[in-house]
Amino acid sequence: MRLQGNLILLGLCLAVLATFAMADPSSPSSLTPGATSTFNPGNYQTQTVTATAGNITALLISGISQTRAWQGYYGNVSGSITLDDANNFTFYNWSASEPRGQIYATLNLSITWNGVQCFNFTNDSSANMSTMESYYGISSDDYDGINETFNETNHVSFQVGSRTMTSCPTTYIFQNDVPQGENFTDVLLYDPTLNDTGWIYTTLIETKAVNTHAKATCYNGQQCDFQLLVNDDGHGTNTAATTYYFWVELI
Repeated sequence: MRLQGNLILLGLCLAVLATFAMADPSSPSSLTPGATSTFNPGNYQTQTVTATAGNITALLISGISQTRAWQGYYGNVSGSITLDDANNFTFYNWSASEPRGQIYATLNLSITWNGVQCFNFTNDSSANMSTMESYYGISSDDYDGINETFNETNHVSFQVGSRTMTSCPTTYIFQNDVPQGENFTDVLLYDPTLNDTGWIYTTLIETKAVNTHAKATCYNGQQCDFQLLVNDDGHGTNTAATTYYFWVELI
């Protein structure tokens, strides 16, 4: 069954391998999907209008339609920063009661992290906005397109391995059912070695309340550490789900 537009609660138990000074993101040591939810049109009452012969009536209609291009993930992160050897024997580790860092989702099993850069909507030589939207069946005039969603570049700078990311395509996920522009930052990155499918969906683990070990309020009023948007093609008769590889980088 397609997961388009659904929201999955993920509990991520993470271990980061530190074999050199600037470690690349790694796969989570575990990833557990939780409950899934999607749009319920039954929450809205049926609307009626009377018709009288000979009359002409102006109507103001407001409607809601579920996206056919996006999937949402949200949840919590636990884990530690560790000093391990190549066999994952632990020399020492530091528990992260309120983890900081990033979570990534990609179409590809491997990423050249030391070459990651901001996604470029107008790139002439490799993947651009047109390439990405075509992959997910998004039309250039769709309201829920890629550039209509990642329409800011004002995220705080952060490290991906040894590289510093600034001014990348950015969006902010809702809190308490309303839009906002400060917390739950999502950023679109790109691995140029993968050309047509190298985009990387990125979310910054929320750290506003790090000193109190409190979590932030997510889209539905619950407390969580991250919220992440990714794409999936649910247009027309397409029912195939999209598989994403998840990565984590704790700092």
